[in-house]
Amino acid sequence: MPVISPNAFAPPASSLSPSQAANDTAATVPAGLREKVRRLERAHSAQRSGRAAGVPLGVPAIDALLPEGGLLTGALHEIEAGPAPSGRVAAHDGAALGFAGHVIGRFAQRAGGTILWCRRPTGVFDALPYAPALSTWFDPARLLMVTARRDEDLFWAMEEGLRCPGIVAVLGETRAADPTAGRRLSLAAEKSGVPALLLRAQPAPPQSVCTTRWRIASAPSQSTPGLGDVGAARWRLELRRNRFGTPSTAETPSWLVEWNDETHCLSVVPQALHGSSGASWPESDAARLVG
Repeated sequence: MPVISPNAFAPPASSLSPSQAANDTAATVPAGLREKVRRLERAHSAQRSGRAAGVPLGVPAIDALLPEGGLLTGALHEIEAGPAPSGRVAAHDGAALGFAGHVIGRFAQRAGGTILWCRRPTGVFDALPYAPALSTWFDPARLLMVTARRDEDLFWAMEEGLRCPGIVAVLGETRAADPTAGRRLSLAAEKSGVPALLLRAQPAPPQSVCTTRWRIASAPSQSTPGLGDVGAARWRLELRRNRFGTPSTAETPSWLVEWNDETHCLSVVPQALHGSSGASWPESDAARLVG
């Protein structure tokens, strides 16, 4: 299998780290000019991908912040697991996986085709995604699963999949954070108009190439008063990057959402906090946790 060598495309070394250089540059650029550049970049991206429509998540409060009212198709999106109320990131927390399944399902609804899922086993007890669970969001018969031994192979498979006719969406499960591979995936998605998703079981260093970056964590469900049942699954969503959407530099938008098994839709829980990522959640919410 051909391998992309990160060193072959490495940018020249700099005395400043990428984050420091970006912060120094942003500090000297007026806010109005930054917004104008964002709009020009958005128009250029839409022109190259041949489509300007976004795919809505089905949650009006979230879609209102996204460009074109949804997730852009010819773009790279990142989804990572977030910490539970205890502060730890559960190794097998299904919240990020569930949100990724929902996003892929929304993309799959717009057109027929194959969903390419690339993953790298993380250990002896690693298991493939459970097909009956995935059927909540899309038809597993449309899924093509690729297992790679190395991160380089996984990124190569994703990039090749973005170029293949008949692929409606490409997802890669990885813990690696390779800026060069990310740029190549972003360009391939932009050129083909096919969305690319990176799913991370652990938080990773931020990359500037993705269009959106989401952090997802499990949240306590709401049980029926007087009963010990387990209510509908709830997730805590944070939109940590929104490149072409409504600017959000002062705070990170966050929502508490609930999944409805009957309608197969997400909805914002009325008492959700819409503050910054550092906002504290009620102690009662930390009492019970569902995945």
